[in-house]
Amino acid sequence: MGFSDWWYYTGAITKTLVLIGMTALALLTLTLLAPHVSFLKPIAQRLGLVQTQTIYVPVNHTVVKYVNQTVVRYINQTVPVYINRTVYVPVGLNESLSTYFNNMFGWNGLRCWIVTFIYDNATPYYYEGNNSTWGSMATIGTMIVPQQLLNKLNETLPGGGPNGTYYYPYGVLQINGFPLTYMYAIGASLNITGLWVLSGELFIPRNTSVPAVFIFGDWLGIGPTPPPFYAAVINNTGGYMVVMSQYPNPYSLQPLTINVTTVFYYNRTYTVILLPERVVGAIQVMENPLACNWTIIGPVDPNVIMRYPIPYDWSASEAWIAMTKGYLSTSAIERTYEYNTFGYWVWNMNITIVNASLPYPTS
Repeated sequence: MGFSDWWYYTGAITKTLVLIGMTALALLTLTLLAPHVSFLKPIAQRLGLVQTQTIYVPVNHTVVKYVNQTVVRYINQTVPVYINRTVYVPVGLNESLSTYFNNMFGWNGLRCWIVTFIYDNATPYYYEGNNSTWGSMATIGTMIVPQQLLNKLNETLPGGGPNGTYYYPYGVLQINGFPLTYMYAIGASLNITGLWVLSGELFIPRNTSVPAVFIFGDWLGIGPTPPPFYAAVINNTGGYMVVMSQYPNPYSLQPLTINVTTVFYYNRTYTVILLPERVVGAIQVMENPLACNWTIIGPVDPNVIMRYPIPYDWSASEAWIAMTKGYLSTSAIERTYEYNTFGYWVWNMNITIVNASLPYPTS
């Protein structure tokens, strides 16, 4: 049996591990070559092997798009574009890798983006699991789910039931949650680390042409969600976040556990493969992996970012209006969009969005 036959018949998890290994080998090769090859030097700069300084210049232009007219595009900049409503269209955002993985895993059409803001008043080393320091960071993820994938989503992220289902005039809202889930962040680490308890709201419009939307993370409106989304150490001075997990020590009884870490540097977007587990009898089975983009931004003024829209804000607003009103009124969607802020979801603040150049999609 040739490689093509083996690749066809092997399972998604095996393919994932093979791709992770190939990615790690490729990253190692690029790391060694990057400082010495001209066209690879941008990679070396991203890895910190070549010292550079990047200066971000805000774009103070408003571009108005009308039907059948030409819109000026700014290369390597983010420009707000208005189409009878406020929509941020960041230029250059790349979803191709997460799309590739999701298509391979059978999640065709699914989109997922997580955003974490690290506050500038965060303590130098901060555990989100420490209640006394909650509020030093905020995380919201948004998943756009074509409705033909809902059965698979409910198998992967269990939810609903008599205490987790709320009926609206034109749809259903479910509380869904991740089971025990591991993650591998491409370009952040060779380790597979674990997420803590993670849940969210799933909007399911009766109109099946409108995708369902799952909003998760610190979504309860009481600050970072207890129990926390993940365990992390924050270093604002160094500009990175370390996500930590503990596993049973496979080599010795002393110590009983070992720490495994993944390092996320600020102001970057990573493609993250999430590996949920399902318990079958007494066995934990890892199945239905999915991919998300995860943007880490910091350090930031918490008073400013509370007015930023959540990722995929417009799609989330469409699902909400379709579920509650049964029709897609542009004015109704736009009003929901204006209030779909980090401040609303994380701290239950009734504030509107501000115009800003953002490194994640909001449409």
